Amino acid sequence: MKGPDASGSGLRLILAMVAIALALGGCGGSSSVTAKSPQRGMTEDIGGVPDEKQFKEIEVALPPYPAESGLLEFLPRRNSENRFYVERNSISIGADQVVRYSAVIESPSGVLTTSYEGMYCKTSEYKVYAYGIKNDEWTKVRDSQWRKIPRASPDFRFALYKDYFCNIEAIAGRNEQDLIANLKGNPLNNFTNKFR
Repeated sequence: MKGPDASGSGLRLILAMVAIALALGGCGGSSSVTAKSPQRGMTEDIGGVPDEKQFKEIEVALPPYPAESGLLEFLPRRNSENRFYVERNSISIGADQVVRYSAVIESPSGVLTTSYEGMYCKTSEYKVYAYGIKNDEWTKVRDSQWRKIPRASPDFRFALYKDYFCNIEAIAGRNEQDLIANLKGNPLNNFTNKFR
């Protein structure tokens, strides 16, 4: 007949063996996760996602002054007495992924404010390169800087960013024709998306 300690010592023996097995399982061997060999053609395992290339803006040449026949009207996100246009022939997507365009704002009295600008969707920024002056000529902006697009519904740049040119951080199209189609595809009498 077994004594009262026999089953207890057997249990202790089993627990000790399990503990030893667990301890040995984490030791040595070539299957260790931390002992990665470098990939073929690589001197070391760099891991993670490589850093994106730093933004480098291309040299910008001013386009011809906007022609009235090329103006595409678009709506800001809130009512305004002004009318807003982008000149279709000025729209370009640069190698630096900046959308550039000529914007024309017409006041109720017919006064036009014209600018040539760039929009960088990735950082939600815009830059004014030049303003229109008399005799349909451009004057370059001195020390032009990138600025955050105002998150205010009445601002026309916010509408261009949100509704026509950008899709979050990406350009809302593969080429200039897609951006023109975006502008033409939101007719002035379509108010369904205006207050998104």
